[in-house]
Amino acid sequence: MSQAKLRRKKRSKYEIIHDVLDQCQTGSKKTWVMYRANLSYDLTTNYLEELEKLGLVENKEGLYYISEKGKQLLELLRAWRQKKSELNDLTKMIKEILPEDGMRKKKADQSQAERAKEESQANPEQIPQQSPSPTSY
Repeated sequence: MSQAKLRRKKRSKYEIIHDVLDQCQTGSKKTWVMYRANLSYDLTTNYLEELEKLGLVENKEGLYYISEKGKQLLELLRAWRQKKSELNDLTKMIKEILPEDGMRKKKADQSQAERAKEESQANPEQIPQQSPSPTSY
């Protein structure tokens, strides 16, 4: 399996709805939607039923068509997907400059040192005093 497939994250509900609506633009059978939107039969059925209840798709003689309301939503989802992609690209560039792991570790080390310093200043009598060791002559 390629690295790209291993790193792929699950699609959000919005991304799945985008894929289903996109497929229904020219009229699609349920199985076409299922294959092209990469969904199981049950998920395809659930999404199509929900989108039909919301008036986003219409079933005409076994083919699913996108409604006007569905077209508006599809355009919004396209814009959302584009912005999301741009934000992901920006996040990658930021992480290259400012790696999270190094920042977290440094912050944790600083916090631990600060807590230890505060504790020692708050309770100086609790710091064990070293008594002089007995010397034998």
